[in-house]
Amino acid sequence: MRKVHKSSPVRAKVGGKRERTRARLMEAASQVIGEKGFHETTLDEVAARAGMTRGAIYGNFKNREDLFLEVVRLRWEPIVPDFKPGGTFREQMRAIGRAVVAAAPVRQKSAVGALSFQLFALTHPDMRERISKQNAEIYRRMAAGLVQFISVDELPMPAERFMRVLHALTDGLLFTRFLTPDLITEEVILSAFEMIAPETRTRRGKR
Repeated sequence: MRKVHKSSPVRAKVGGKRERTRARLMEAASQVIGEKGFHETTLDEVAARAGMTRGAIYGNFKNREDLFLEVVRLRWEPIVPDFKPGGTFREQMRAIGRAVVAAAPVRQKSAVGALSFQLFALTHPDMRERISKQNAEIYRRMAAGLVQFISVDELPMPAERFMRVLHALTDGLLFTRFLTPDLITEEVILSAFEMIAPETRTRRGKR
């Protein structure tokens, strides 16, 4: 889970003409989506906002869904915690909690767009399949990184499955916090991750 430092707009790394064109198109798409949602956003509107033609979009993205998925990928990146080398399982879970708390203000700015995309995906099976494949790859990659800081023996389940749980927990906490910040406080978020590795679990294991 990579920590998000970008608030907006969507930016690609500085590169050649193709990279700059893609960046302009994604920024334009992000603006239109923020105003109208994914369902109502058309390629004509995106092209007009970017000062380009539909041909420019198809020259850089396969279709509207391909453009949307790239925008979401960059605007809602995984959160990466600052793990403590040699830290205990509980300390690493606390680090994840702190990273989620730190990312919340930035994520909230994109929350409406993210929810709009989820609604769009629910009615587009092909998009759900692409998201599933993309997330599966992210889980595999993040699981490989996780076991560098947390022993496999300490995890309550296989690392890749554990990443799925953390993803679901993270998004659930964040969206609920956006709705009811007085209930889902920073302390609640930290506690949610800490309870995954309670201190009593270690003591029970030594009995």
